[in-house]
Amino acid sequence: MALLVIVVLSTLVMSLAFEARLEMQFARYLRDRAAATRLAESGVEVAKMLMERAAGRGPAMDVEEDEDRWHDAAERLKKGQSLVGLVEPVGDGFVVLDIEPEPGRLNVNLLSRDDWETILGNAGVPEEYFDWIVDPVLDWMDEDELSNPKGAETEDYYSLLDPPYEAKNGPFDTVRELLLVKGFSETLLTGGVFDPSELGGDDSVRGASGPSFNRFSDTNGIVIAGIESMLTTYGDGKVNIQSAPYDVLRTLPDVDDILARAIMEEREALDDEGEPDPFASVDDLFARVDGLSSAVADRITVNSSYYRITATGRKGGVERRIWCIAHAGDGMKILRWCEEP
Repeated sequence: MALLVIVVLSTLVMSLAFEARLEMQFARYLRDRAAATRLAESGVEVAKMLMERAAGRGPAMDVEEDEDRWHDAAERLKKGQSLVGLVEPVGDGFVVLDIEPEPGRLNVNLLSRDDWETILGNAGVPEEYFDWIVDPVLDWMDEDELSNPKGAETEDYYSLLDPPYEAKNGPFDTVRELLLVKGFSETLLTGGVFDPSELGGDDSVRGASGPSFNRFSDTNGIVIAGIESMLTTYGDGKVNIQSAPYDVLRTLPDVDDILARAIMEEREALDDEGEPDPFASVDDLFARVDGLSSAVADRITVNSSYYRITATGRKGGVERRIWCIAHAGDGMKILRWCEEP
């Protein structure tokens, strides 16, 4: 009986100790999570300060350039370039900050059918499926109720889904809204193995609406790149050549792999004094990069008023990320705010 009592008491003590340890770990996690969130928020404030300084509206700095910790970062923004991977230690945590001109992406609301086909082709989508993707997008945005040949409107498709909803008949508010459009899937946005059956949408209407395909065909082995990182809903449709990534540069008229890489190398080049020397104008781009089509000129810019700020706070083993879209006019205005879980 004594041994039994000892075993029971030992088990109880171990259980209480285990629960206490879990509670301590959970409390530590909540503490670090709160700290990481504050760090991320402080990163956004740093971004605001840098953008104000780049616009010439920041506070006067009576500090020599070589002693000003923020000078180089503000200069990159002033010249229209992206600022990626700025690390700022804060106590026993730190912030990682990215500030990128949003027009380095393509405005999804201003893309033509040819633009969509170029994007899908560069992403690796087979050409025979272009219309199954593009037609529904155009139907989603146009104001009429007439479907394109492979498109979809409220009456003939969206009202038949479970649950039903209506076509937007207007511009996209966010890029993720594409997931509401017939034919779009997480794979198209973020990449993965291409499955033509997803182009039909919901199972209840797929048989009548989706393309026919052979499940044993070669298309099932095609891995496509996601297009979400190439798209935005902000800007006038012109691509900021100072910050556009490789995938976006490849969507410009007659810009191949060689020209895209030449643009990226030239915009990061240094002048004779070792200072950053990005493109000063569209004409400067054509003067420094040979072989560009004249059609590119009307599709690009070197300036931006919309920026994507991504601030990541890290404390202990916990990370919190905040990203937002900011408009830099007479003053900086936050247009969209997203805190990732």
